[in-house]
Amino acid sequence: MKQMDRKGFVKLAGAGSAAAAAAGVPFVGGLLHHERGTLRFRASGGLPTSPLPSYATHVVEGTVDLEAQSGTVTSRVLAGHPGATSGIGLPGLSRIIRVTEVKGSESPIRLRGEIEDRSQLRRGESPHVEIVVDRSRGVVEAPFLGRQVDLSLA
Repeated sequence: MKQMDRKGFVKLAGAGSAAAAAAGVPFVGGLLHHERGTLRFRASGGLPTSPLPSYATHVVEGTVDLEAQSGTVTSRVLAGHPGATSGIGLPGLSRIIRVTEVKGSESPIRLRGEIEDRSQLRRGESPHVEIVVDRSRGVVEAPFLGRQVDLSLA
């Protein structure tokens, strides 16, 4: 097996980062779709919030059938600030939410649901959640560790 020196490692790491960034570029545009009774969205925000520098990104994304009033929303925290998010999730902060009720078909849309794996919940965190998708403001209000936070639609 060929040994790798520091310079070779840095080149390889840089090439991998560039490839990952290029792969993510097509995904950035148009992440909120509202067509034929289906709502798809992705929102994110930095953690901790300003004025502190962000070292992690809270991402909420989902697909909801507005007519059937059902769907799935995922909430997770990824390492890296919002401009350079990695694919590494921080343990214990991921939630899968099963949507059970939808109110409204235009902005804002209120989604109510339940967190599927309650073993991940922290003290004081409710398994019943409400998420508000407000396209007019470009914001998604979602729960994070027992409180509502505003995330920017991407």
